[in-house]
Amino acid sequence: MEDVKDLWLKFNEYSNKLTIALGRTSNIVGEYAEHLAHKHYGGRLLDISGASADLEAPDGTLYQVKSRKIKGSPSTQLNVIRSWDFDFLVVILFESSGAIKKAVQVPVEVAKEYGASNNHQNGWVITTSQKFLNDHRSTDVTVSLSVLNK
Repeated sequence: MEDVKDLWLKFNEYSNKLTIALGRTSNIVGEYAEHLAHKHYGGRLLDISGASADLEAPDGTLYQVKSRKIKGSPSTQLNVIRSWDFDFLVVILFESSGAIKKAVQVPVEVAKEYGASNNHQNGWVITTSQKFLNDHRSTDVTVSLSVLNK
């Protein structure tokens, strides 16, 4: 096994390279999820300072992208949603290996049903329960995004 110090240095080297390649923020998991969504839907990535959508597709559809790297159960709390000013929420859950475990495209009306108000964070949070991830009104995009992740 490699020395912890060597692993640490390699981790930082590659984290810095990813941050530069993705070109937006140092939230590598979130930025990579947005990168995959952009490749899938096309269009343009929106300014990172925006409170609502992350991506505008060529047809004008607005997507908010949320992601997490998880271990074990896919049930986790997503980062706060500060505005419902988008058409679809795209949730991408990565396995610890970086593979996509689950990805869903959720209509905003459905996402709102699962959003719990969080005054402390000034927005709403969604927990990726089995009910949420498998809601029949959402579209499973795991396979199509996984192809882009290979």
